[in-house]
Amino acid sequence: MHLDSARWCLLILWTAVQFECLLCADDNRLSAEGETLAGHTVLNTLPRYILYDVNKPEGFNLRRDVFIRMASFIHHMNKVSDYHWILVLPPWHRLYHWRSSNLVQDRVPWSLFFNVDSIKNIVPVVELHEFFQMNGLRPLDAQVTLQDFNLKSFDQYPDFSDKWEIANCKGQVQKEFWNLNNLTFTKSLCISFQGISTLLADIVQELQPRTIIFDHAELALHNYYGGQEYWRIRKSMQFSNNLHEIAKEFMKKNLKQDYLCAHLRRRDFLYGHPSDVPSINNTAKQIIEKLSLMSNIKTIYIATDASKKEFEELNNYLQPYEVFKFEADEKTLNNFLDGGVAIIDQIICSQAKYFIGTSKSTFSFRIQEEREILGLPVETTFNSFCGDNIVKCTQPTKWRFVE
Repeated sequence: MHLDSARWCLLILWTAVQFECLLCADDNRLSAEGETLAGHTVLNTLPRYILYDVNKPEGFNLRRDVFIRMASFIHHMNKVSDYHWILVLPPWHRLYHWRSSNLVQDRVPWSLFFNVDSIKNIVPVVELHEFFQMNGLRPLDAQVTLQDFNLKSFDQYPDFSDKWEIANCKGQVQKEFWNLNNLTFTKSLCISFQGISTLLADIVQELQPRTIIFDHAELALHNYYGGQEYWRIRKSMQFSNNLHEIAKEFMKKNLKQDYLCAHLRRRDFLYGHPSDVPSINNTAKQIIEKLSLMSNIKTIYIATDASKKEFEELNNYLQPYEVFKFEADEKTLNNFLDGGVAIIDQIICSQAKYFIGTSKSTFSFRIQEEREILGLPVETTFNSFCGDNIVKCTQPTKWRFVE
C-alpha cells in the first residue's frame, strides 16, 4: 500500500514536470519523437476541464437549468471522447434578487447552497477554487463566446437545424470572469451557435483544448427536456443540509399542521409580466378560494419578493388564517446570503400540502420540480395565480418526474 502510494506521488510529480515542459516547448520539439511522445501519453491520462458562464442578468433558477444542459454535455463528452472531462461549477455572484447591499455576495461556491457530493455522484464536477488548485495560473486553452446567428438572415431563411460556425464577434467579449484577473486564455473566439448542448462537443473536437470556457452557455439548449437524463441530473441538485435544517426548524416551530404555500412574485414581474400578476387584494381572494375547498388547512406560508407594505396588506386580507413568512435573522443572512434565504423558501414550499405559484416564474417552476421529485400529488403542485380580470387562466404544464 505504501509502495503504491509512493509510486503514485512520483507519477503525479513527473506528470506535472512533463506538463510544464510541454507548455514551454516550441512547435519543433512538440513534433519530435521519443520523450515528447511519452509526455503526450501521460498528458492524455489527465482530466480535461470545461468551464462556463451565463448572461449576467439571468437569475438563480435559470442558471440552475443551464447547469443541467452543461451536465448533459459533460455526460456526452465522456461517452464519445478518449479523455475524462470534468465540469467546473461557475461561482455565484450578486444577482438581481439578491438585494442585501451590506453583504459581499461574489464568488460564492456551490457548496453553500447545494450538496455538491450529491451532484458528484451523477456528474464529474469541481468548484472553481478546486480547479485553480489543480491547474494553477496556467491560461485556459480557449475562450469561446457563443452568440446567435444573424437574425435578419434567419427571418429570411428560417433554419431550425443544429449548427455552429466561427464568426466575427457581435458585441463586447467578456475579458474577465467572476472579477478574476488571473483567469486568462491562450485563444479567444466567437461562435454563432444554434442547437442542443451536446453540439458543443463538435467545437471541443475542433479546438482540441485541455481547458476551455464557454460564455453565454444559456444559448445551448436541452438535449431532451424532461427526459430521464434531465431528471437524473435535476434530482442530484439537492440543497445543502444546513439550509434543510433551517427550513426544518422553521416548519417545526410555525407550520405544525398542513399548510398552503403561495409564491407571489412582484418587483420585475409587475413590469415584465403585468397580466400574470394579480393585485394584492385579488391574490388574497384566489388563496381564500383555494382554501375554501380544503377545510382542513388553516395556515398559509407566503414566499414573495413583495415589499413589507404589500406583505402586511396581504396578511390583513387573509385574516383569520394564520400567515407566515420566513424572515432570516442576521446570522442566517450573513452565513447563507440572499440566495440561501430564497432556497429556504423553496424548501418550505416544496413540502406544503398545496402549492400555488406565479405563472412564468422559474422560482415557482423549481418548486414544482422539487414537489415532483418528492412524489406529491399533481393537483396540489401545478397551480398558478391568474392575473386581474381573468376568471380562468392557463395553468402550468405538468412536467412529470421520469425515473
